[in-house]
Amino acid sequence: MNTSYEQHVEYPSRKRMAWITAGAALFVSAGFFLMFDRSSGAGASIISSVLGLLSVLFFGICFFYSLVKMIRKEPSFVINEQGFVDSSSYTSGGAVAWREIEHMFMYELMGQKMIGVKLQDEKAFMERHNGMKRKLMTANSHMVDATISIAQSSITLPIDELYLMMMNHWQHGKGGSIHVLNRRKQ
Repeated sequence: MNTSYEQHVEYPSRKRMAWITAGAALFVSAGFFLMFDRSSGAGASIISSVLGLLSVLFFGICFFYSLVKMIRKEPSFVINEQGFVDSSSYTSGGAVAWREIEHMFMYELMGQKMIGVKLQDEKAFMERHNGMKRKLMTANSHMVDATISIAQSSITLPIDELYLMMMNHWQHGKGGSIHVLNRRKQ
């Protein structure tokens, strides 16, 4: 039986990561095709080459990131008594203490359920991250009023259960009540 003060660890789904890696590889291949296809006119060739280059760069990064996530046996999300560690995506927040959280909520973005975590001091949190990651996290936080967003696609536990687990840990960390949560069959 899980209580709110026990640790919970989520690992990325290897099957999902394999599909993402294969999809990224397909787009990298398409990008190379666009870059080196000379069957169209000169004006269209430049546009194709630029689009191909952008495709290779973006999906190449996605390919290597998903390949590394698929090969490594590192947790994508950990909940414990002190807080949580989010390593579920490139724009994940890393370690967050329960005392840093202002509030948490569930929302849906482009058909995907997510958990939003609003921190008390967003500026200090953003300063912990490098330039590109910080910019991506800032862009994400402008779409939704959340400093950190945790997507269902990045974890195996149903997002509703993860949300309840996080809420119970957060309440426990703030001195609130503790609830038993284990509706998932082992």
